[in-house]
Amino acid sequence: MASATRAPSTYARRPSSRGGPARPLDVTRPLGVARPLALVLAACASLGAGGACSSQDAARESAPTRPCGLTIWHKPASASAHVEVLGDWDGWKRPGLEPRRRDDGWRVAEVDAPPGEHAYAIVEDGVWLTDKNEPMTGSYEGREVTVATAADCARPALGVAGVETTAAGAATVRATFLAARGGRPIDPATVAARGRDGSSLTVTTVDAARGEVVLEAHGLSRGKYTYTIEARDVAGVLAEDTRATVWIDASSGSAEPWDPRDAIVYQVVLDRFRGAEGPLAPPATPSSRAGGTLAGVRQALEGGEIEALGASAIWLSPLYLNPTGEFPGNDGRSYTSYHGYWPIASQAIDPRFASEEELDAFVGAAHARGIRVLFDVVPNHVHREHPWVSEHPEWFPEDFCLCGQGSCDWGKHIQTCWFAPYLPDLDWGNEAAGRAATADAMWWLDRWDADGIRIDAVPMVPRAAIRRIATAARRRYAHPGHALYILGENFTGPGNYQSLRYDLGPYGLDGSFHFPLMWTLRQAIAAESAPLSAIDESFRAGEAAWEGAGAVMGLMIGNHDVSRFASVSAGNDGGDTWTSPPQPLDPTVYAKQRLALASVLTMPGAPVLYYGDEVGLAGRSDPDCRRVMPAEEALIDAQRETRELARKIGRARVCSRALRRGEMTTLLADKERFVFARTPGGAARGAPASAADTAIVALVRRPTIPVDVPLPAGTPAELVDVVTGTKVDASAGVLRVAAEPFGVHVYVPVDAACAR
Repeated sequence: MASATRAPSTYARRPSSRGGPARPLDVTRPLGVARPLALVLAACASLGAGGACSSQDAARESAPTRPCGLTIWHKPASASAHVEVLGDWDGWKRPGLEPRRRDDGWRVAEVDAPPGEHAYAIVEDGVWLTDKNEPMTGSYEGREVTVATAADCARPALGVAGVETTAAGAATVRATFLAARGGRPIDPATVAARGRDGSSLTVTTVDAARGEVVLEAHGLSRGKYTYTIEARDVAGVLAEDTRATVWIDASSGSAEPWDPRDAIVYQVVLDRFRGAEGPLAPPATPSSRAGGTLAGVRQALEGGEIEALGASAIWLSPLYLNPTGEFPGNDGRSYTSYHGYWPIASQAIDPRFASEEELDAFVGAAHARGIRVLFDVVPNHVHREHPWVSEHPEWFPEDFCLCGQGSCDWGKHIQTCWFAPYLPDLDWGNEAAGRAATADAMWWLDRWDADGIRIDAVPMVPRAAIRRIATAARRRYAHPGHALYILGENFTGPGNYQSLRYDLGPYGLDGSFHFPLMWTLRQAIAAESAPLSAIDESFRAGEAAWEGAGAVMGLMIGNHDVSRFASVSAGNDGGDTWTSPPQPLDPTVYAKQRLALASVLTMPGAPVLYYGDEVGLAGRSDPDCRRVMPAEEALIDAQRETRELARKIGRARVCSRALRRGEMTTLLADKERFVFARTPGGAARGAPASAADTAIVALVRRPTIPVDVPLPAGTPAELVDVVTGTKVDASAGVLRVAAEPFGVHVYVPVDAACAR
């Protein structure tokens, strides 16, 4: 969030695609569907040798054709319901277009709308509804309505149908050509695919009749390759291009591509992590700049520190150009923009963090190691020095209050309050403002070859804003074989699961930070004020709340807006956040840190490690929770031991499919123990489930006696603990959990790759 002015704050399975609900097959040939090739050829043959048809004519008639206008599907609650479609194409004229009825209960409306975005509503028996088959929404006269895009069907288009890779560096890209109105087929000679790095794909197959294109590459090194594919039809009309992303990394050769469940995300606050010359001195005040740079993060990346944790993604704090100088916070103190959340230019890099050349080099270095890069985007507000404020005053509402001040409580005014008088909110109800903010978010993906985004302050903007950004990103970069990760910050308190559900789903966020679980971990482990079974209960409550959303939640023990877990464990996280409690020396603090880290590193979701948590860095809430990363020589043995455990479990998660994607089955959850299995489930296509994928996790707080825990059927007879290296006999179908204070054990089959 926009740091320093904010008042102190008091899993489900992923779908196979992000395309939303499948539309029903219209056997009456809806708009844009071409006639089958066999029928065209038969018609030509009937003309005889002197007929006017040719093989090219047949291909022209049969090529998959780009649809024109909009085709709107709706299935009403009853067959007798009156349904009409209202839209901007005729000025929202009433009565609207009445969809035709189908025998299967669906209603279909075909609208000859011109190319571009169109807003419309489905009105069923007088009730205005959005179209559940379209991702974007907007507003009309205070109502939420659908926003859909009608294609320019006078121009052909390309789409990526799939990407396959091998560990040897080979890649196959399959694309589909959709002909413009009239059905002119693709010209094979015009197909080309150029990479950001100057490389190219070789065209191996072009089937003009079916619109199928196959391109290949061989000998690719580890890393990411983004290609722009272009083609023209036989009349020379250039198709709208498409982007294909190819990853050659450690998981290449698997029958399933990477998705966010495979991620361990390392979160970095740039100014506080490291400088070009190494470790940083503490800033003059908790809100002054410490001088951290992207070069410092790159040192850690290239030195192997980040990979050693099993991290496969890095989330960087905002790199926007921010103002200089100090600004008053709501607490009467002065703050700088060291955190990056006060943009004064949305498409410019702050030179205090990096140059453009340095950012290009960093992204390349991360990709060469198989690590995704997530940029932090801020769609809610800008700083008053941003040119939009003077150039487009209509983009900023005049009626506002300051969040958390006086009667302006966060809950009631969440979408209208400002963090500070110098941080004006964008009015997403203004179409031009929304388009500009979306374009700026896309710039981080387009210019810097990013792999996803973290969206700041999600509940402070309308859901339509999140969906617009997510839709733009997915339409350009997500395709079979390549997933983005769009992670949202919805800051919430303990037990507030339902508020997270609202922005999740195939049209919204891929995941949100699991704040309710974070608070539970603090209660159950740091404060010991709840049983360890509360962790299981919190996870299950969240899973039930967003069931069906396909969410991959960000699991963490802390972040840059809350007190550090170590200080909560030490009992000194309260008080003035500008006064820093000492780094704890008590070994129990670090034992609790290890137990909490093991929890998020082994449960379903995407673990997010906030820099410094791997060594139990201390700190009260913002800004004290953003201390500089300590130098290696400043660490005590307990901190190194904590980091080593995080590394062991992080590496085990990387190589164990069970720890990344397996189903979680609770084996024992009581006051002092939480034992669960991650077992095969939803195996990769063509890859049968294997007992070798099983993992057993035993987390112990303060037990008094050992206990035998029954294991799932099919558990291998011999297991090994990746934490201690100890082998255990599981042939009797039970696991002995010792009475070991703050014990952490992660068992995998002894013959599994992770055991070696």
